[in-house]
Amino acid sequence: MPFDSHIHLGRLPHPKELAQALDQAGYAYNAVACEPAEWDPLWEIWQNSGLKEKKCNLAFGIHPMSVLQAKESHKQMLRAFLERDDCFMVGETGLDRRFPEYGPGELQEKWFLFQANLALELKRDLQIHCVGDYGRVIGLLKRLGFGKSPSDSRPIFHRFGGDIGIAHQILEMGGLISVHPSSLTKKSSRSALADIPKEMLLFETDADESFWNASDTIGTPAMVAESVAQRLLDALGNVREAAEDL
Repeated sequence: MPFDSHIHLGRLPHPKELAQALDQAGYAYNAVACEPAEWDPLWEIWQNSGLKEKKCNLAFGIHPMSVLQAKESHKQMLRAFLERDDCFMVGETGLDRRFPEYGPGELQEKWFLFQANLALELKRDLQIHCVGDYGRVIGLLKRLGFGKSPSDSRPIFHRFGGDIGIAHQILEMGGLISVHPSSLTKKSSRSALADIPKEMLLFETDADESFWNASDTIGTPAMVAESVAQRLLDALGNVREAAEDL
């Protein structure tokens, strides 16, 4: 069964119909909701589409691009969503130098630490976004206790872009590495992937609103969903084949 470790289902066209089309195609995935406005709609799809029984999972979090809009009240809301099912993951969260409040001690780091601590407390996997500072992210995780002992909370580095040294540090923490097509375009990352045990690799499309365009929305919701589902199958198959050829 194809498994996409990171997809933004709620940002794709006709997500309810798409969930059905993906189920019919035998496509399972981790659906990620990375800002408060996305949490409830994704939960509704989970409730009404039987995603749990179809080997799909959800992740709820606050992305570094959204921290300026995050409020203190969202902390309790996030906890409440995660407590609705003990399989839900935390995230995506992390650090991204392209967005405001990136520096040490600034909002991105504060929200990342909150979510990482929550993952440890609730014993959930943590979907991590990192652009610009793998060393700081890994240092923060180690400071919190990731990797000190066997843990039910694994850091999952989505859309991996590090080198072999970073990869080994992730594996030492019991983490997983998720491969996106962009992971294969950087020479140091591509070389690192060839040295990672296959059981520690995941594969993803990271599909969101940038994955489709206006021409993809022509036709009935069911037709659109079927078209997008096929594109997802093709994209995931391509990245798996490319990574396995390393």
